[in-house]
Amino acid sequence: MQNAHIRQSSTAAADSQAGSVANPVALNAIVRAAEIYSIVASEDIVDVRGVKLWAKSQPVSAALQQRLLERKLSKPLESCLAAEDGVTLVTLQDDFARFMGESTALSEGLRPWAAPLVQHMRQLPLHSVAQLLLTTALANRPEMVAHAVQAMALMGAMAMKYLGQTLDVRMAMLAGLLHDIGEIYIQPEYLDLGRPMDLLGHKHLVVHPRVAQLLLDSTTDYPRAIGRAVGEHHERLNGSGYPARLLQPDLSPLGRMLAVTEVTLGIARAQWEPLFRASFALRVVPGEFDAQYAGFISNMAYHLKEPVAPDVPAPASLSSNPLEEIRQRTSLALELGEQLRALGGTGPALDIADLARVRLERLKVAWNSLGYWGAEHAQITSRERLELHMADRELGQRLRDLDRECLLLAEQISPLEREILSPLWQSLHIPLSVESLC
Repeated sequence: MQNAHIRQSSTAAADSQAGSVANPVALNAIVRAAEIYSIVASEDIVDVRGVKLWAKSQPVSAALQQRLLERKLSKPLESCLAAEDGVTLVTLQDDFARFMGESTALSEGLRPWAAPLVQHMRQLPLHSVAQLLLTTALANRPEMVAHAVQAMALMGAMAMKYLGQTLDVRMAMLAGLLHDIGEIYIQPEYLDLGRPMDLLGHKHLVVHPRVAQLLLDSTTDYPRAIGRAVGEHHERLNGSGYPARLLQPDLSPLGRMLAVTEVTLGIARAQWEPLFRASFALRVVPGEFDAQYAGFISNMAYHLKEPVAPDVPAPASLSSNPLEEIRQRTSLALELGEQLRALGGTGPALDIADLARVRLERLKVAWNSLGYWGAEHAQITSRERLELHMADRELGQRLRDLDRECLLLAEQISPLEREILSPLWQSLHIPLSVESLC
């Protein structure tokens, strides 16, 4: 009954994408998955002229890939394929049981929720498109499915605590499970965490939430709230996220929850105190994340009492106050903005200077509130030194994010304006001393 309710509560029927061309990256991944799992045409695959390209029930192969090149299809390819094995509700439950059997901070923190999570998982409506893409991920990037299962579990636990209704819990779990399916449409090299992220890679990566949202809305009968949350999982309440730089009033409750989940899982791989580190990252800059959902992670870390990390040396920032470096960058942004105004600069260029100034001011307030800067090594505890290391890391990450955001916006302005503003992103591109703590 709940399955039918989830499907029927969608606010609009899936739109037809007549004339769509199969995404070559996704198609290549699907063909590779078909070498491992049984993926077949669930109906005839027909182009916009009515020519049948592939017959119903015929297995996917490289020959299909050749036939689809440059062909406009009458329906999205994903709607015409089905995975007969691979990821199923049964395998997802097995993956969840395996995750909960691990001795990790996150699995320990979620243990009180394990039994009801399993009950909800058994009733999740796994749409054929969702199953196809999860199976494709399993064949090409199995770690993505493990990440999806953990996101599903954390979203379900938060939804049970704060939302309560069965429908809301299952929608939250589906949003967690499917939030990264847009990565299947991104060139694999741009998903390599060991590869330095340049502007081109960032431009490719930032579209994956929106790709996933459009896909879910157009090819499944899930409620639009699920697709919307998936599209928002890298947004921040203060407008510093992507792809749409949304502000607090425009973010949905599920999207806010998913943003906290994504950050938490990104840090949960740390060897020492991962939940404490995630809690720190979520609260270090006030206004970035929903306080209620961030508090769930903080409470989990507090009650779990994670093993304390070994003592760490004093970070470089203890002697070289990063606040002064932030002030210098803020002054530079203000100076360049005034220079643009004096030369009759256009709105978009001024917007970049103002964006950098406001964002840097927020960082200055956040780091000033830590209160450790300028202290002697002997004056702070080992825990405070750990927080300083984490603060260095978070500050460096936000400066890199701001650098890429400014560069993306700069593509809309004139060469002269880009030349004037170039000292700004050059200063942002120089990272503070950031030490990695595993």
